[in-house]
Order: sequence, then C-alpha cells, then structure tokens
Amino acid sequence: MGFHTITLGCKLNQFDTAAIEAELMRRGLSPAADAGDARVVIVNTCTVTGKADAEARKLIRGVRRRNAGCKLLVTGCYAELDGERIAAIDGVDRVFGNRDKHRLPEILDEVGIAAPEQNTGDLDRGCDALHFGDRSRAFLRVQEGCNLRCSYCVIPKVRGLSRSTPPQQVAEMFGSLLGRGYREVVLTGVNTGDYGKDLDPPRSLADLLRELLEVCPDADAPRRSRIRLNSLEPLTVTDEIIALMAADRRLAPHLQVPLQSGSETILRRMRRNYRLSQYTDRLERLRSAVPHVGLGADVIIGFPGETDELFEECYRFIENSPLNYLHVFAWSPRPGTPAADLEDRVHGSKVKERSARLRELAARLGLRFRRGFEGRPLDAVILGPREDGRIRALTGNFIEVSLPARTEVPRGSMLDVVITEAREEETLAVPADSGQTKAPPADAGEAVELV
Repeated sequence: MGFHTITLGCKLNQFDTAAIEAELMRRGLSPAADAGDARVVIVNTCTVTGKADAEARKLIRGVRRRNAGCKLLVTGCYAELDGERIAAIDGVDRVFGNRDKHRLPEILDEVGIAAPEQNTGDLDRGCDALHFGDRSRAFLRVQEGCNLRCSYCVIPKVRGLSRSTPPQQVAEMFGSLLGRGYREVVLTGVNTGDYGKDLDPPRSLADLLRELLEVCPDADAPRRSRIRLNSLEPLTVTDEIIALMAADRRLAPHLQVPLQSGSETILRRMRRNYRLSQYTDRLERLRSAVPHVGLGADVIIGFPGETDELFEECYRFIENSPLNYLHVFAWSPRPGTPAADLEDRVHGSKVKERSARLRELAARLGLRFRRGFEGRPLDAVILGPREDGRIRALTGNFIEVSLPARTEVPRGSMLDVVITEAREEETLAVPADSGQTKAPPADAGEAVELV
C-alpha cells in the first residue's frame, strides 16, 4: 500500500511531514510518486495568509477528484485554525491539527491503517526513519511555537507558546541525520532564535550551535557537513551567533531576518518588538563580521494604514540596507488577530503595484550580490538535476547555481564551485577543480568526473 504526502508552507512543516512519513513507512507503506496512485494521502497545510487557506482547500478537492478511493487526511496549521471548514469538504476522511500530530499512530489506527505490534508513538524520537524525499538537505526542528504577539500573525494560536527540544535530543537527531548522509541540516522552528529560554537551566541557540559543531565533521573533511539556521527574529541575532558564523565555516553564512516593514509607523501597528535602528544594527554587524553572508527578509505589503508615503519609507529602507533577497507577502486578515479589525485597508491594485516594485528591487539587489562572487570559490550542496540536464546546487550563502550538464556528482554531496557568470535569471558555476574559467553555454558542458 502506498502513501503520498503534500506539504504546504514552511520548513517546520517539512520536518513535520518527514516525521509523518516515518510513521507511515514503519507501518509498511511505501511512498507513491503521485497522489492519484496512493492508498493514503496526507496534506500538511499552512495558514499564514488567506491565500494559503484557499490554496489548501483547492488542493484537497483536487486530490479527492483524482483519487476517489484513498484515505484522505488533512493536518497542519490551517487544520488547527479551522478544522471544521476542512472537514466539511466532501471526501476528507480525517482532520487533525498541530496539537494532535503526536497522536498520529492512534489516528492511523482509527482510520484503518494497521500498525505493527510495537508502536512508540513518539514522532520526534523516530529520526532514524526520517527522510526528506528527494531533497538534498534535512530539516531539524529545535523549537516550536512563539511568545511574540504581532498584530497580524495567527501562528501563536495554531502552534502554541514557545518551547524547545531538549539539547540532548537535538544532538541525537542531528547525529542520526549526518549518519544517514545529509550534508546540510537546517535548524528550524517558529521562532528559532528563542531556543532554550524555556529549558531548566535556560540555554541559548548559540549554546546549542556550539554543541552541534562539536560533532559536525570538519569543514575540510572528505564528508564535510554544515548547519544552516532558519530565519531568526532580529533581536535574537546575538553577537554570539554572529561570532560563531564568522569563525566556523560549518555554519552556513546565511540568515533570513524577518523585517515585515521598513516603516516605523507600520512596525508599531504590527506590534513588532524592535525598531529599524536595531534591525539595521544587526544586519550591519553581520555584514561586517561575515562579508560574504547572504541576508534575506520577509516583508508584508498592504498592511492597514500603509500610505504611499509609508510604503516609500519602506522601499528606501530596503534599498539602502545590506539585504540581498526578499520574500514579499500581501497582508491578509487572519481570524482572531488584532490587525483583522483595523481600518484603512489598502486597495488590492496598490498592493500588487507595491509588491511588484519590491520584487523588482529584490531582483536588483540579488543580482548585485551574486555578481560580487564571480570568479570566487564557494562551497555548495548538490540539489539535483534541472529539466535541461544541468545540475542545481546551493551555496552556503544561499545562491542557487547551475553547474554544467553531466557533472558527475551525487545529489546531496558537498562541492566547491566557482561562479562564472551571474545573470538576471540564473547564476552559472563550474566545479572549482574543473579548470574552466569561462561560463559554459547554458545547454552544454563537458562531463566532470567527481566520483
């Protein structure tokens, strides 16, 4: 019997899905490449925006149309927020939110998916069985929930308060993932930088990083590995973390630091816990200590009260910042959040226009950043083939590069590459030891024997 999972949203959801898949495989099910061919389909939903909710409902209906006979289960943040609406969709067999994910073995029993005689019921402890499909990187949850109360955000409601995975358990899972061949492990959470504050005695994310680096293979080892941090809230980017990133190549030089707005007025309406001066200080310290660091941000456009003048403030702030990529989102009211009751809504046409301008700015910032690395060696993890035969790889500072076709290197391995040309639409690179100094044609490339 086969299963198929569909994951919407963040890296934390990707970890949760991997844990769900581990339990399904423990029950003797095997992955199915297509939802239409699976006996069991599980959809792990996101609810960060109203658009995400609508996409989830559309996807669920589509699965049922394509596969009338499967067991269709829906979980995740949207299932936690509005399980009744999902349950009302024709053909959904079971809905369970984030708070019930730990009950997955029991839920599978209830819907008739048989279990073996022994069942631990502890998804986090099943890391030896975790897999991430054809992904080259593994995701490791170290923290869950959030204590911040941003006026627009529903995530604390669907994920709960901040809580940390004990460091010994993190170290065990980290070692297991390295032992299973993952060369990059992404530490993830809702508010990852909040790690350890709830533990007894309290710990910090920097403490955890030092422990994990003790067991991470050396940067020059044949099977070298690295740790990547998921997005950190601005005030959690501490001097300790910056110093670690500057000193150790095994900590990927990359951070996504949510900005949400470059306007002080809008930040206050959003109830964010920092000011722009603090945000700038953190990024400038990072760029000074780690000049090659990749820096990104989340930005919300169209928050209530965002006038043309306030948007221009945001635009100018980003334009003059050390950022080199953006994730741009249109604000949408989330049920039960204070922002949902705010007036002064921004017209949809203005939101689209402003979003387009910011994405164009992000493209220019990104191109300038990537061109700064032409001719320079960078370490990269191999992601896999593109449709045209070339090979995708991701550098430590979060530049996706295209290697020549037929480059002989296994998916998931680490490789030194040299960027040969940064174009608007892509970044070309070659293996550092290939002897090539010019960019190869986009549809060609000599085979490079690396294994």
